[in-house]
Amino acid sequence: MNENIYIAILLSSIATYLCRVTGVIFSKKLSVDSNFFNWIECISMGIIISVISKIIFFPEGILLESTINSRVTTILVLLIIFFISKKNILFSLILSTIFFILVNKLDTNLLYF
Repeated sequence: MNENIYIAILLSSIATYLCRVTGVIFSKKLSVDSNFFNWIECISMGIIISVISKIIFFPEGILLESTINSRVTTILVLLIIFFISKKNILFSLILSTIFFILVNKLDTNLLYF
């Protein structure tokens, strides 16, 4: 069994670095304005959105202690701060994290739908 784990780690490492090397080689030939690049961007955004949606609607671990209302409200606050702060990712992330902590610590019913 232990040998299978090492083989799996080795094969996944080779696959990961092969993809990275291929990306470096083809990066010189790709135009940022090409349809292929737009397709890759859309796929990447879709994967990120699906992972975040899973975390919000089907949480595991410590997030199970928070309510769906606090998670959704925090995402809405994050989006509002993001656009008000002229798309400053770090600022909106820090403020929404503080907001999420306060909502869950205070456990008020003011923000619940």
